[in-house]
Order: sequence, then structure tokens, then C-alpha cells
Amino acid sequence: MDLKKVDDIVARADKPVTITIYQPNGEPYRAKDGTEATMDVVGSESKKYRTAEGVIADRMLSKRRAKFSKEDIERNAIFLAASAVVGWHGWEIDGKEAEPSPENVRFLLQYKHIRNQVDEAINGHADFFEGSLDNS
Repeated sequence: MDLKKVDDIVARADKPVTITIYQPNGEPYRAKDGTEATMDVVGSESKKYRTAEGVIADRMLSKRRAKFSKEDIERNAIFLAASAVVGWHGWEIDGKEAEPSPENVRFLLQYKHIRNQVDEAINGHADFFEGSLDNS
């Protein structure tokens, strides 16, 4: 693999992919118009995700504790996953289209089945790009 091409490959992580979000029963969540509810997600090598990792590291270092609570770990996991969600379709609040604000995204990501799907997309992001492991 040409080392100089790694930057090009990693840069693809900043390009979002759209994933359908499924309910625990395997059915997709649906927008009011009947289309599938989706999220646009960037990869773990993206600038947004790596910046969020830095925020979490700073947060942990500033606490200067040897142990972190389950709540700290959960809050950090939600924060990190939310940093990779850059858009969505089909999510509403009280019947009105919801903006993909950090607060709204974190609200949805508190549900483990949704966060698992987003985490999978974040960490498997390279799988969405054909030829990402091309050795030429």
C-alpha cells in the first residue's frame, strides 16, 4: 500500500453515509411520510469524531479521578456517537420535524439499539467505500 494514499483513504471518513435506523423488532423507523427514518454518519477517522475524542480525553483528565462512574462512561459513549451524526431524516417531536441538534441526537442515542447501529456505521465506515483498500 502506498503510504501517501492513506490520507486520501482516511479523508473519506469525513463524507457522511446514510443509514436506516431499525426498531428492536427489525422494522425500520418511519417518517410521517412513510419513508424510512435515517441518520447521516461520518466515520471514526473523521475530524468531527476525532475532535470529540479529544473533548472526552480532556474531560477525563480534568476530573483527575482514578475511577469513572457508569454514568460517565455512558455519557461519553453517547457524546462520541452523537459527534458523528451530521444529519437525519424522519425524526419528529410532537408531530413536527426535529432538527438534528446535538441535544436531539443525544436523546435518540440514549436508546442502546439506536446507538449500536450508529456505532456500527461509525466503525464500519470504510466498508461503505469501494476500493478503499486498493493497493495500487
